[in-house]
Amino acid sequence: MRLKIIFLLLVGLSTGWESGAQIRLNPFYPYSKWSLGGGIGFSEIYGNLDHSNSEPVLRLNIERNSNMWVSWGLEVQKGALSDYEVKNHWTSGLSVYNQITAYDLHGKVSLGEFFRYPRSFLGKTLFGLYVGVGVGYMKNNVSNITLRFKHSDKYAITDFNSLNLKRNSANYFIPFNFGFDLHMTKRAVFNVNYQFSYAFSDYLDGYNFQTPIATNKYNDMFSVLSFGVNWYIGKVTYHYRRFGEKKKK
Repeated sequence: MRLKIIFLLLVGLSTGWESGAQIRLNPFYPYSKWSLGGGIGFSEIYGNLDHSNSEPVLRLNIERNSNMWVSWGLEVQKGALSDYEVKNHWTSGLSVYNQITAYDLHGKVSLGEFFRYPRSFLGKTLFGLYVGVGVGYMKNNVSNITLRFKHSDKYAITDFNSLNLKRNSANYFIPFNFGFDLHMTKRAVFNVNYQFSYAFSDYLDGYNFQTPIATNKYNDMFSVLSFGVNWYIGKVTYHYRRFGEKKKK
């Protein structure tokens, strides 16, 4: 009887070890300490004018991966922000184009820590979700600024106050990131990122509108939705994790 119990215990331990080893040997997503990436995005601006055009933005980034879940990075964006105002009672129409160069330092935290091992495409996509925040610096080169506005009975305006115009400026901004990484190969990672940024400036479209034209109490904001690829450089390792699956009774 004792021998039978010992035999069953050994079989159970062996089965449990093999099951655990199978989970452990089924490699999680690979990662390396460093990665390079790039992509193309499309911008939107939320400024003084009512309508935003979508403009292309190129980005390059380098990431330092502390571990599978936390990374730090430097990103450079080169592109444009553009918005316009249709013809109305105070202007015959505006169209502003801002060529930007932006740099930001950011940190990202993966949400995959809260998911089990992904067994499906949807699961792998959810596993790659992340959020992040950082600090940035950008240069603005604005063109097509309208200096003279339409005269009307309601708004007796002839020239816009030049103190509220800036063609060239620089400012800081705070980028908030939300996106996902989808591993395609051992080194290549497809990335989709949405970055919403709050600028410490009201001149991203060149204007700082004041009464009587408009009442603007807020700084400008902008966003970039981008698609790209990150490439792991250096030694690539796999992250193994054993999940606390419920034991069968």
